[in-house]
Amino acid sequence: MSRDRFEELMSEAVIGLVHNMKSVLRIVEDPEVDDASRTLLAGALIHVLSQSTAVPGVRGTLQHVGSALIIALALEKAREKSPKAFEAHRESAPELLEPLDEQLSVAREFIGEGMKVLDETVEKLPEQNHQGHAAPQCVKDTESSNWLYDAVHGANIETVEIDEDEVAREIKDSPRIRKSLQARAAR
Repeated sequence: MSRDRFEELMSEAVIGLVHNMKSVLRIVEDPEVDDASRTLLAGALIHVLSQSTAVPGVRGTLQHVGSALIIALALEKAREKSPKAFEAHRESAPELLEPLDEQLSVAREFIGEGMKVLDETVEKLPEQNHQGHAAPQCVKDTESSNWLYDAVHGANIETVEIDEDEVAREIKDSPRIRKSLQARAAR
């Protein structure tokens, strides 16, 4: 059951990745959210934009699953620090925040100890840097903030290409994600 549900939830997350990145950007821009959380989420966006691979040895759809999980884990941490602000975002971006708990619960069940690898990646998100723009600058500096906005809105065309047929085909290879992350966690 957990594999089927994992594949279903992650298919939805990957197909919605570009739209969800725009919703995350709105949270990054929200001064009601604490700065540490905004920086963490800016780092998550930079992680995706720079095409960093959260899951070793995968590309394509499975790489995007890693990106979706990194965003989900970062959102979970940020929500813990700014719950009131997140309630407003839950109303404006239900497709991003409503499935969050189930996505992470199912991922933790399916991936097991391998989630440690993703958690470690999330801890380093505030240090993300891409094209001369660091996550903290994207929160505090107008030029970097504008760059992040432009990069996220251009991601659909340039960086993050999602083909629904490809997602449906490749997501069936999801055990590679678990195997890769568990092997890395065992080191």
